Amino acid sequence: MKPFLKQASIFILLLLALNFAMFFLIKGFYIKGYDEVDLEYSEYLLADSHGTPLGDFTEIYNVHNFSNQSDSYLDMERKLKFLIRNTPVEKVYISVDDHTLSPTRENQNNLDRSAYYTDKSDYSSYHTYLYDKYLKYYFVFLNERYSLIIKNFIQFELFDFSKWGGSRSGSSWENLSTLQQEEVSQDRINNYFEYSYPSTRMSDSLQRIIALCKAKNIELVGLRFPLSKTYVDILDDESYDADDVLLEHDLPIIDFDSLFLEKDHMFRDMDHLDKEGGKIFVDILFDRQENETIL
Repeated sequence: MKPFLKQASIFILLLLALNFAMFFLIKGFYIKGYDEVDLEYSEYLLADSHGTPLGDFTEIYNVHNFSNQSDSYLDMERKLKFLIRNTPVEKVYISVDDHTLSPTRENQNNLDRSAYYTDKSDYSSYHTYLYDKYLKYYFVFLNERYSLIIKNFIQFELFDFSKWGGSRSGSSWENLSTLQQEEVSQDRINNYFEYSYPSTRMSDSLQRIIALCKAKNIELVGLRFPLSKTYVDILDDESYDADDVLLEHDLPIIDFDSLFLEKDHMFRDMDHLDKEGGKIFVDILFDRQENETIL
């Protein structure tokens, strides 16, 4: 019995050591700042990757950018609850772009990462809370997405020395040909708008965000981010109408999706600004609010 226990103990220690090493990798390549938030602000921006190019420039206007790539309304709801529990929140800007209620967000989201911001009151059972927030978050072998990230890192990153220690090269949006722009724009639209109707889960989450802001007397403002002309032309009237959900509650919308239609040099791709475009957009967004009525 003793040899068995000894072997089992060694195996468990080796497994924990391997998990620690793998989590260190995940922390650097996947979590990577997702668990960081500044609670010294009273105004916050909640958005997916459309909000990330705004970076820390929003802080010039005393707004903390709490956006992350692939954030869904479920992730934003978790973040909002976390903020309410930990700091006085007066105002929240939230993305209401055409795609944000897409059913694809039910799979393309950050629920494994945003679990970091949850509390036991966010779950129907204590068991689910412990599993999501701690076991699935910290134990690599219990998280399917972690395994996929490690696999991709080993396959595409580890032995590609050109990607070590520097920024990755890539063609800016303005340098693509018209045909290339149209092709990648159509691919993005096909992904976002594969289904005819919006996601019920995303719609319900957005409704809860609205209700929570009303209950806590938080000013909620919808924001539509700038899009490139090629993307807008192909998109046409495709939309899951997240902005209409806010309008039904008499909440304001700031609509800037057509702001830079003739300025491809400000875009990283068809529907994301680059860093310089984000800086310019921040100034336009918050300067205009100081001097004009919200749309």
